This record gives sequence, C-alpha cells and structure tokens, in this order.
Amino acid sequence: MSNPVQEALSQFKLINQATPILIACSGGRDSMALLSAFVQGGFQHLEVAHCNFQLREQESDGDQAFVQAFCKNHNLEFHTIRFETESFARQEGISTQIAARRLRYEWFEKIRKERALHLIAVAHHQDDQAETILLNLLQGTGIHGLKGMLPKNDKIIRPFLHLSREDINRYISKENIAFREDSSNATNHYKRNFIRHDIFPLLKHINSNYLQELDDFSTRMLESEILFNNQISTIRKKALIQWKEGYKLHINYLLQHPACDTIFHEILTPFQLNKEQIKEIILTVKGIKKKTASGQTFFSKSHRFILDTKALYILPIQEALCSLLTYEKWPKQFIFNEYKIEVRVKPISKVHIHESKRYAYLDADLIQFPIQIRYFEAGDYFYPMGMSKSESVYKVGKKKLSKYFKDEKIPLAERERIPIIKMDKKILWVVGHRIDERFKVTEQTQNVLVLIITQPQ
Repeated sequence: MSNPVQEALSQFKLINQATPILIACSGGRDSMALLSAFVQGGFQHLEVAHCNFQLREQESDGDQAFVQAFCKNHNLEFHTIRFETESFARQEGISTQIAARRLRYEWFEKIRKERALHLIAVAHHQDDQAETILLNLLQGTGIHGLKGMLPKNDKIIRPFLHLSREDINRYISKENIAFREDSSNATNHYKRNFIRHDIFPLLKHINSNYLQELDDFSTRMLESEILFNNQISTIRKKALIQWKEGYKLHINYLLQHPACDTIFHEILTPFQLNKEQIKEIILTVKGIKKKTASGQTFFSKSHRFILDTKALYILPIQEALCSLLTYEKWPKQFIFNEYKIEVRVKPISKVHIHESKRYAYLDADLIQFPIQIRYFEAGDYFYPMGMSKSESVYKVGKKKLSKYFKDEKIPLAERERIPIIKMDKKILWVVGHRIDERFKVTEQTQNVLVLIITQPQ
C-alpha cells in the first residue's frame, strides 16, 4: 500500500507539502499512522497537538510521553494540554465522550490560530465513519447526520476517511510504526466500542463489503443534502419572515406541505430547540384547527415561541427588560424599553390635533400622580374611546384589554410588547392604539396632555 495521505491528497486536493498543518495525535494506532505518513510524505511545516484527558491515570501520561518523544526525534513542534474531562462533563451535564470532543476541538483551533497553521488533520477512517452513521441513525438524525463526517470540514481534514482500519493496519505493519494501545478500546463501555465489537461482525456476515457500502451511502447523502438544503431554503424564504427583532413563521403555509413535519424541524432547530420540543410544537400547531393551541408559549435557551392562529412568532429572549416605571411628575419623555414617548402639557388653545396613532390627547387636569408604565397584565380593562354603549355611565363599554386586543386582531406576540400608561388602576392610554374614554379631551378641558411616540417610528 502506498502512502495513504498522498492518495487522499491526490483524490481530494486538500493540501500540498508546503501547507502548515497541525496533526492531532493521541499516540494510538490510527493517529500514529497519520503522523508517520505526513512525516514520510515530506511535508515541510508540521506541528503536533496531544490532549491528555486524564481518564486512564498513568496510561494517559504514558501516551503523552510517547508522542512527545516521537516529536523530539523528528524535530516537530509539540503541543500538549491536560484536561479535567470528567469534571467538565459533570459541569456541562454531558457525556465524557462529548466533553472530550468539545475540549479537544476548541483547543486544536486555538493552537491553529496562535501558530498561524492552515489546517488540523485528524485520523478518522472508514470504520469511524460507519460507526458515526449508525450512531446518528439510532439517535434519530435527519439527512444531515446520515452523511457522516466530511473529508474536509472548515479547517478540519480527514485524509484517512476512505481507508478502512485494515488498510491502516497493513500500512503500520509495512512501515513498522510504533503506537500505544488504548485499553478502553477493548471494552464495550462506550457505544462506539459496542458497535465495533458486536454490530460490525453481524453486518459483515450480512454483507462482507458493508464498510464500502456505508461509505458510498455517505457520499450519496452528502449530495442529497445539497438538494434538500436548496429546497428548504426556498421554503424558508417564503414561510419565515423578519418580524420586529425576531421572526414570524406562517404555519398555515407549512401545514399545506406534505413534508411539513420535516420542514418544521429544519426551520426551528437553529433556534436551539431540541427534538422533543419541536415535536411538541408540531403537535400543538396541528391542533390549531380545533382552536385549542392559540396562545401557547414555548421556550428554548435563546428564544420564545408564541403561537397564534396563523403564525408562530419567534422572539429572542432579552435580558434585563424593564417591566415597570413610576413617575411622580411629568417628565420630558417616557423611555420604556424600545419606546420613547414625548410628554407635553399645553393649554387647549395651543393644541393642534394630529390624526395618528402615534399621538394621544388627554385631559391633563383629570390625571393624578403617580403615573406608571408597564406591559399588559391579565385582568386589565379600560373604556375604549369611541366604542359606545348606551347603558354605560361613560357612554362606552368597559372592556377587558385581552378582549380588545383579540377584537382588534393584534397578534399575541405584539400584545405583550405594547406599553400601558396608567393612573392607579385606570388605564390612560394603550400606547399606539386607543385612549380611555374617561380621560378624553372635552369642551370642559382646559389643559391637554399630549403624548407622542417618537420611537419606534
């Protein structure tokens, strides 16, 4: 067998001999084959990174010393780090394997940038690819996971990805390459080991060429993903539109599509929802026709999802949002989160009425301090100006604010961001919408409170 790295470079055109490369090397069979192949291939700028995860006590220290000695003998720059892997896994609430993966790749990238290296080479091979595809499949992956790992993914390259473990073993024997045996590989403690020791022999019994079949399957899934992403992108542009600081997802449009569940997953996953949350949203959305789902709210770590009858509103979770302001006298302006409201008190003779929702005119002499600004709360009510009701003392009907919002067809996501200016328990102005009949300007009014929304425009 010829140099496997050179074969990979010839096939994928990933790098040339002058490319500065960081080699990830554990000291095990695969990574030592990779490092040796690069050294034998005459690459001019190689550096080596070794992670000590401190998971196998003295054995881990022996691996570190072994790789360090190889680098010294071949005059290679050596980088190493000791991780408190198990402590990190507990802290993050993740498995030891996932913790080790996150730690090593973040550190590899840090070294790559600091040393001005172009790429990071890792020793994943065809057997690893098969394990990855099977694990992803069993964990409920979509088309993205079925393609497995890529020969090149940003700064990560995998020159051995289309070589089997047997190919690498033959290369090690031929070149007499020394390596360290990881004792944990002999147990079924990890899922990958169980697949390697117990599942692969069964697959080989069914099809002796199963590794190549899964490798070819990975390539087809990669091309299928390209087609899939193009279609999802087209649908996303039609269904997901910018709305204020977030997005509005037109759910009726998606529900008409025969693959609506898959599309929901693809559109919602980037907002840090897990599979179970997305499944719950889909089931809830499909219940809208029965009028049982509108108004429900869901949360991910980064966003809120507010379900209305025709749309799902996706809003970022904002920290330190002001919830209440109190004033003991009239300021020059109210500043309440994104709202700026200019405040003026004028004699009625100097008031010029503007027919705009940005303006509110109230009888200033009927208003007493303190004045408060807050958001809508359950149980709020007012007497909307202009909505007459003959039996009311104000000639207007008392109305719950929630009912007013519903009648005015104001989306659920918008309702919770509309400020309310109030005096005691009496609402003066539902900002940008309607004032209370009890405080309107009449023929008896002498001084007028003029409120003007200056932001947002």
